[in-house]
Amino acid sequence: MTHEVDPNSCERTPDAIRAALQRRPDWLRAFEQDWLSAAADFDQPALDAVIEKWFPFACACATPGYLDEVEQTLKRMTEGETEGMVFHDADGNVYDADNHHIDTSRCR
Repeated sequence: MTHEVDPNSCERTPDAIRAALQRRPDWLRAFEQDWLSAAADFDQPALDAVIEKWFPFACACATPGYLDEVEQTLKRMTEGETEGMVFHDADGNVYDADNHHIDTSRCR
């Protein structure tokens, strides 16, 4: 099963982002640092930029199952269990875990 990040899973507010990032304390600390730095200068465009930067991370945390799947994939890769894994580049090309191109034209 492949999950996708739900862009509607989190509101685009500091409190909602802060709540969602509870799942990843390292991300929460980084968000707080960015937020406090922008707030110290009373810089509204910088505060808006912090929201834009961290909103996708918050949505990833708030989307049910998404981070679980990512963490499971990382665990498998760390343990060398890459059998059957495929990866897509930005152009849609498919590769196996050893970075060998997989020709999908025959699968259509």
